[in-house]
Amino acid sequence: MTEPGLDRAAVRQSLLGLGVRPSKRLGQNFLCSPSAARRIVAEATRGAPTCIVEIGPGLGSITRRLAETSIPVVAVEVDRRLAEYLTGQFAGHPSVEIRAGDALEVELRTIAAAHGERLTVVGSIPYSITAPILKKLVSERAAIRSAVLVTQREVAEKVAASPGRDGSSLGIYIQAYADVEVLERIPRGAFFPVPEVDSTLWALRFGRPRRFEASEAAFFAVVRALYGARRKTAKNALGRLLSAENVESVLKRAGVDGGLRGETFGFPELDAIAWSVDAEKCLPDGAAGRESEEILGS
Repeated sequence: MTEPGLDRAAVRQSLLGLGVRPSKRLGQNFLCSPSAARRIVAEATRGAPTCIVEIGPGLGSITRRLAETSIPVVAVEVDRRLAEYLTGQFAGHPSVEIRAGDALEVELRTIAAAHGERLTVVGSIPYSITAPILKKLVSERAAIRSAVLVTQREVAEKVAASPGRDGSSLGIYIQAYADVEVLERIPRGAFFPVPEVDSTLWALRFGRPRRFEASEAAFFAVVRALYGARRKTAKNALGRLLSAENVESVLKRAGVDGGLRGETFGFPELDAIAWSVDAEKCLPDGAAGRESEEILGS
């Protein structure tokens, strides 16, 4: 049976009534699948979190189901017309707080401090802000217990495959600090308007020790160098970061075959190279900050 308010016709009618035309700039694709909504809520409430932060509640299809659990919800909506609508819709739900604003600017640490425990974050993330949102979640991981996300399928697959031939430097950044679980594919037809690609529901579980022992500066500089020149051998790719002499000594100290491509390395090999860079003290000035910023675009 179709749940009220979550079939395609109801979503279209609700948007028309609000005078809202889905924005490509904001990446607005509204969920129209009751089964996907139930699965998202089940994952978001796993382990009975003390607070849930919802990114992009839209028309509130997930928010309504979260409100039924009585778990405090802070829903952040960038479209002020929708935020105003949701504020009225949830006026009688003391457990739900609607905030108009950019999720990238929300202080997750402050919300976590107010609720006494690390948060669960949930949301369907537009492609244009997926990398910044993922970086924000990792950087504020001390305040987060888990994140349940819907993103383009390619993004989830690359993160899950990292490190590796099908992975990315951004995926390694995430996997370095979190356990990643791919949950299920959500077909493009589950949204209105219909996007050009399928999506994936997946989760990040924080709280584990990081997967490398070298400094963050050296580790991510090495990752970016290797993944920025994927067709080259590790020896040649590291030449983008270090002098030829330093490349030779670093690889020798690390015990890693420089004739292999960097995308074939797992965390142990990447960490060994980065640890050797630290030991040799050969990371160029400014490389750490530059590589850290560039990792977002990979």
